[in-house]
Amino acid sequence: MTETVLHDFPLDARCYAARLALSILQVEHRVRSVDVYPGREHLGATYRALTPAGLLPVLESDDVVAIGTADVLTHLARAHDPAGTWIGSGVDEWLAFATGPLETLYATRDIALYTTEPLDTGDAVAALRTLDDHLAVQRLHGFWVVGEHPTVADLALYPAAALSRDIGIDHDTFPALRHWLRRVKSLPGFVEMPGIPVFP
Repeated sequence: MTETVLHDFPLDARCYAARLALSILQVEHRVRSVDVYPGREHLGATYRALTPAGLLPVLESDDVVAIGTADVLTHLARAHDPAGTWIGSGVDEWLAFATGPLETLYATRDIALYTTEPLDTGDAVAALRTLDDHLAVQRLHGFWVVGEHPTVADLALYPAAALSRDIGIDHDTFPALRHWLRRVKSLPGFVEMPGIPVFP
């Protein structure tokens, strides 16, 4: 049996999405820690041989190398969810949102954590407002991002939303988002990440 290996940096929210999926889908795996900060190992020659752009997370499994949140979560859902409930219509759109517009929140959080530069949270707030508005409508159809049950879209979006308090965003102004955050945390197999409060 081929070993599943996650290349992981504990403080990276994108990697957290992969850890979340691995735990919830009950996938046996080994974690290979990558010294992103301060070591910048992900930009070194050895790691670039695996992923030329130096992106995280990276999952090696069954002769497949999945790079980036969307690819890792999609691979896990297809390989470890025979019923197909974790991926389906509408998921790709929200995976693209997680790795597109919502990326601005990660960039802003990195500035807050690792620099002394002033923060501009305007784009991050706008992205969260888009998600909150969508979730408000979805509460009429099953509470989750794309339907009546959770998918990898929920897992891809959750870290950025949950960690948005790190850049001073008040969840009280996003009621549908806050309700959804609690539902994700109630999923069997949910695991924590440093910086995410126990009670959202």
